[in-house]
Amino acid sequence: MAITRTDVLAAAREVLRRHSLADLSMRRLATELGVSPNALYWHYPDKQTLLAALGDDILADVTAPADDLEWDERLESVARAMRASLCAVPDSAEVVSSGWSSGLSTMAVLDHLTDAARDGGLSASARRGLVTAIAQLVIGLTIEQQTRQQMERLGVTGPGDRDYDAEFADALAIVLAGARQVRAAQTVATAAS
Repeated sequence: MAITRTDVLAAAREVLRRHSLADLSMRRLATELGVSPNALYWHYPDKQTLLAALGDDILADVTAPADDLEWDERLESVARAMRASLCAVPDSAEVVSSGWSSGLSTMAVLDHLTDAARDGGLSASARRGLVTAIAQLVIGLTIEQQTRQQMERLGVTGPGDRDYDAEFADALAIVLAGARQVRAAQTVATAAS
């Protein structure tokens, strides 16, 4: 049976949904797809390349927000869409983080954040800092949440009382407020020079 890259990514998502990232191996994927492991290596030369592609696939539905939104609303929209995509697939934040760290991911979603920050008039260094702050907030908090969910699922710990969605909303509001302050300071400095 011939398989496609799409088949492999769909099977990898299913392994994450039913099991965990620790259970996602090339051998298990091959078994799930009913092929030999060598068939997977035709599409992905190693597991790290597969994970990077899976991370990109998980975030693929995060699109650029409408241009008629204000720059800070666009940043918020992308951040919320990233988090929603990650929360929909167990262990996905760790998958995305791994792909980004390896340099094998396209990291295309960051372009949406960068474009919005640029349209807000932020300097290059402020844009980089803001994109990093938002991306790390989304990934880091979601890794914590997904790790806790895994622990609860395995019975390692009981239900927690953290409201991750509220924490995310509060933290994102602070990050965006800081970005607005930086923008205001840059505007004043530009007007004064």
